[in-house]
Amino acid sequence: MDKDSQDVCHELNELKNKFQAMRKQINNMPGIDLTPDQQQQHLQSLRVQVQTKNELLQKYKSLCMFEIPKD
Repeated sequence: MDKDSQDVCHELNELKNKFQAMRKQINNMPGIDLTPDQQQQHLQSLRVQVQTKNELLQKYKSLCMFEIPKD
């Protein structure tokens, strides 16, 4: 009976340590300090940047200023 309770106690301590590690990781995530609305605004801003950069890449590709090596 004692062995079972020691095993259970050990498993519970391991689980507790895993939860503490996950809490640390969550607190270190970028943007965790922002509200959901702020996160959505930031995400929208990043999407606009990606779209603009993709458009610029397409423009530069169409100008044939760069030779694209063929494999």
